[in-house]
Amino acid sequence: MVCGLTLLSGCNGSNATTKSSAVNLKPVPVVNASEFYELVQSSEEPVLVEFSVMTGCFRCNDMRPQVQQLRDDLRGRVEIVRMDYHSNQTLAASLGATVCPSYVLFSNGQPLWTQNYPSSGGLLSSKVSQQLTDNSQSPSENRSAEDSTSF
Repeated sequence: MVCGLTLLSGCNGSNATTKSSAVNLKPVPVVNASEFYELVQSSEEPVLVEFSVMTGCFRCNDMRPQVQQLRDDLRGRVEIVRMDYHSNQTLAASLGATVCPSYVLFSNGQPLWTQNYPSSGGLLSSKVSQQLTDNSQSPSENRSAEDSTSF
């Protein structure tokens, strides 16, 4: 029951913890809505967007160094950015992001998948790597109309 309450407790400061294992990693850039739309539409690389809050959420704090490491590991292959979950709740919800942090991978301007918390850097890395492998094996294959999501 405690685990369920922890997951449902949302983004508040009551359980805030901080990990600082990512000493030499650059922070993931935070983008606003207009920068987000521009990036996902124009990027030649897939774009992984993290919907999170900057302070006061123990889950977001826990994932922050893992996402920074993932960004470093995938540099040049995937663009990773962060958006404020609270300021962009309508957009996040339209993409299936139901809790912070949530992650949405875009390719060619279209969302490919959404991963809501609980998550880990390893799970995200695996899903992104699988997507990169799938795209390299069938670069001319287009997504079907039912897979396409408009936002």
